[in-house]
Amino acid sequence: GGDSGGDNGGDNGDSRGESPPTPLLRRDADPRIYNDGVTFSETLRAMQAAQQEVLQRRKRHAFMVAPRPGASAVPLADLVLAFASAELERLKSRDGAPGFAKFADARLVTGRPLEAALGINRYLGVGDKSIWLGMGRGLDAIRDEFAASGTEDDLVCLEYVLEGTAGCHPREWQHSGGKQMDAFYEGREEDGRRGRPLSYFVEHPQAREAALLPEHVVALRLYTTAAFKSINDPLRNRSGAHPFPVTVAFINDGIKRLRAVGAGAADASERRDFWRGLRNVALPDGFHQTGGTEYAPLSTSSDLEVALHYSDAAQERLLFKLTTASFLERGASLQFLSAFPGEVEYLYPPLTFLDPTGKVETITTTCGVKFSVIEVQPRI
Repeated sequence: GGDSGGDNGGDNGDSRGESPPTPLLRRDADPRIYNDGVTFSETLRAMQAAQQEVLQRRKRHAFMVAPRPGASAVPLADLVLAFASAELERLKSRDGAPGFAKFADARLVTGRPLEAALGINRYLGVGDKSIWLGMGRGLDAIRDEFAASGTEDDLVCLEYVLEGTAGCHPREWQHSGGKQMDAFYEGREEDGRRGRPLSYFVEHPQAREAALLPEHVVALRLYTTAAFKSINDPLRNRSGAHPFPVTVAFINDGIKRLRAVGAGAADASERRDFWRGLRNVALPDGFHQTGGTEYAPLSTSSDLEVALHYSDAAQERLLFKLTTASFLERGASLQFLSAFPGEVEYLYPPLTFLDPTGKVETITTTCGVKFSVIEVQPRI
């Protein structure tokens, strides 16, 4: 009991030469705690109860998020549930009855921290010297890789990026929702690229600020086209040599260089959060303890709603909250050179390590849709 020692109980332990532990509340700290019949024990219990209430409130709403810049933070659960409710109404109006893709116990594939430390060249399967020599050959090496291993769509995209003029290809691409490359939709203001050749992007102020070579610009532009699938799949499958090792090397280096653009931003040293949504996939075993390495380039958004749309129409949804303290921990904005400029994303390089902070939250809707939220710190 806290009262058993009497008023001078704090002085009874000196005979052993040890200082007694500092109590949460000292009896003689403020004699007013005894006024009006309030006892020491009751005051201590009240403090402990208040502390528990704070902890419970934090536990109920693990994440507090500002829905837009300058807005007050609200519980993430409120924003997620509002999105889910609107999604449900859209599904009802479209299909007559809501339907969600069932969870199939798929596991997100991530690597070990060691793999992030060793760097991308090790996992391209052709050796450092081959990659260095290929990068020295520049655009010719990229052309050769696509000529040898590219699909028909890959070759169309390469020809457009190298020789075409922006916004002048008539094809509507299924992966982008039927949009044309370098076209602006939904009232977005054009940025002056239409009808311009590759040199427009190479000479763009952001490309110059990041000291990008033409090879960086071509590789990054290609990644924003339908060719992204041919680049990503071998990185995630890790079955033999990558067919486009030089292209991947330029993507990796270009993303890292583009962080220089963020160095001069007003929020360069401020905390910023980014989001990534996935559908019907679970974290690998042990991820909460050791984290994991993303093998392919990692797309994120500064807009929570965009990330939620990437996880839509699924029964089980995984939402990463990437918390960053400075521009050095952030992905690159590719909007100025993206073939689909309406897609505002921040791209992290391959082998980015996702380090869990220990903060998680599970949000379940009335329809049984489950959002698993985990906060990580990206290590580039």
